[in-house]
Amino acid sequence: MVQIQFYSLLRLLLKQEKLELPAVENETVGQLLDRAQQSIDTPFLDKMLDCDGQLHAGTIILINRYNIRHLDMLDSKVSDGDVVAFFPPGAGG
Repeated sequence: MVQIQFYSLLRLLLKQEKLELPAVENETVGQLLDRAQQSIDTPFLDKMLDCDGQLHAGTIILINRYNIRHLDMLDSKVSDGDVVAFFPPGAGG
């Protein structure tokens, strides 16, 4: 299983803290994002990705506490037992 944890405004939007999905061999973070969206009725990908499917500035995704910006971005591999945290860009003002 892969555990997805939602933080900040995503948690409020989705009204849930986490989601567990069966692990898929050689799955990337980008594929996991798509699969998570298919499992949840409320649209949330637009909060994390731009119209080209790239991370919005400020979006943070961690795999076992490692930022994917320091790995292979959306091509980072996710494995059975991983914990993946989704943080949308923060808002301020």
